[in-house]
Amino acid sequence: MKYDRLTRRHFLQGLGGASLTLPLLPSLISRADAQTMTTPRFFVSTWVGHGGLSVDNAYPLDATVNLTDATLYADSAGDGPHVAKWGRLLDLKRTHAEGNAARTQPMPDLDAGAARVSPLIGSFVEDSLLEKLNVLRGIDFLHFGGHTRGYLGNFTNRDGGVDNGLADTPVPTIDAVISGSNKFYSAADRTLLRAPVVNAARTHLSSFRSGTGVANNPYQAGSLGEWFTLLFNGLNTVPGQVDPRVSLVDRVHADYVRLARSPFGPGRRISNEDRTRLEEYIAGVDSIGNRMRALVSAGCTVPSIPQSQRALFLREGEADWDWTGNTDSIAQRQADQRLVLETINMMIVNAFLCGTTRMVVRTMSSLRDQWDPTIFNTPSQSETQRTDAHGMLFHNHTLQDRQTHLLQSQRFFFQYGYMDLVRRMSQAQVLPGVTLLDQSLVHWSSESGPSTHDAKSVPAIIAGGAGGYFQTGRYVDYTNRTRNVRGRWGNMWKAGLPQNRLLANFALAMGLSPSDYELSDAAYATKFPSRGNRVPGYGDPFIEPGDDRVPYPPAMIADMSTKLPLL
Repeated sequence: MKYDRLTRRHFLQGLGGASLTLPLLPSLISRADAQTMTTPRFFVSTWVGHGGLSVDNAYPLDATVNLTDATLYADSAGDGPHVAKWGRLLDLKRTHAEGNAARTQPMPDLDAGAARVSPLIGSFVEDSLLEKLNVLRGIDFLHFGGHTRGYLGNFTNRDGGVDNGLADTPVPTIDAVISGSNKFYSAADRTLLRAPVVNAARTHLSSFRSGTGVANNPYQAGSLGEWFTLLFNGLNTVPGQVDPRVSLVDRVHADYVRLARSPFGPGRRISNEDRTRLEEYIAGVDSIGNRMRALVSAGCTVPSIPQSQRALFLREGEADWDWTGNTDSIAQRQADQRLVLETINMMIVNAFLCGTTRMVVRTMSSLRDQWDPTIFNTPSQSETQRTDAHGMLFHNHTLQDRQTHLLQSQRFFFQYGYMDLVRRMSQAQVLPGVTLLDQSLVHWSSESGPSTHDAKSVPAIIAGGAGGYFQTGRYVDYTNRTRNVRGRWGNMWKAGLPQNRLLANFALAMGLSPSDYELSDAAYATKFPSRGNRVPGYGDPFIEPGDDRVPYPPAMIADMSTKLPLL
């Protein structure tokens, strides 16, 4: 058989299906990328507006459980050591009756006598999934925040709080930093992406770098139809058949074999150096094929969303304009909200398996249904003029009927929005024997902790071990029980660990190193010369003043890029 002379065109033709006529150069793919095939990781963060769920409703009741002490920091300024407490979630389940006497406020039994971790984390969470959760208490913003939307690191996205000295500098949120790293999305992964991070949030929770500042993540989805269009429109993957993208890579590889490896073909004249370069590059091309095959075999399918459902979206219960013109009954409204939550969860899992995204930031409504002030019989304790949800509920969230309503709302979204997704991810395999949940970090949080407009002790529930980064199945209370802090308004509170450290752990769990995410201290009044002027953790390191003592000692700030303790 006679072959034409080997030319650059032959190489480009053989590799063009995957490289789009890029020249064959060593810089196209590194040796590490070519030789290493890692199992992908996945990230979802869910945020609930306002917060305000009481400690009794969010966490196990102290008086009813036995927790183990763990010293985090030694004695400081005569205040004693900072001692955390932890226990296995399975050991902390109690019935409503067993804990009722220890409650600070009566609440209905939403679990019909069944044991659960807390009213929020109800009996609908099966034991097998409890073993995949971590429930963290005592995650604090370093500022109080007022209305805080920058919970993923762009802390300037807030109302209230004190700016940090030289500049109140906007930064990208941690999801943008992770998604921009080649340690999270490889070159092969990016060939499949439709959205590096799906932005299903209305309040700029996901911020990407734009010029010298930041802008709202443009990969937005609200309605079911928008989710489908963003992630699946035009994607053809038929169960039981090979994805056409895999076939393309197979053809490229076959051409490579014909051109470079045939003993009678032009490949015999390739120099050793060029052959090494070619082998490295084609190994990277082959990894794309392996990645695609793994996704297809794991169950990549395009979901079916009926046209009649595509206009549905997750409504915001506090915002009356979201319900304008909707005449459905309350029962139908709640059924629609559940349908939206579960359908979005289905699409997230399918998108993860298909490789069209591996990251989602989403908002849950602060209320389950449109605000109706007639449901309350108790007077407001701090509002006499306003009758909207913001004034009547979130400025009065400690009243029993408001707290009950708030619990029922957050529990609804936790059950059908968060735990439904966790369950689906535990049932889907990204590779044989490896579930999506095994490789994921699925985060639940809210705008504030037990006190609305105060970003202290913000709840943090994490599902999944992120490929083995975290131990799971634990409840950890990071608050310093022995150190009472008097706030600027005379309120007494107990400090925990900074949110900046949690965000750094998100990046670490997704495979990044501190050098990949740490910020320069140039824009901040707080300096770190001993760390090469790199800020530990992620986000502004400024501790807002006004307390009678410093809530976060220097050793705690210095540790913000280290793994969270007890996990």
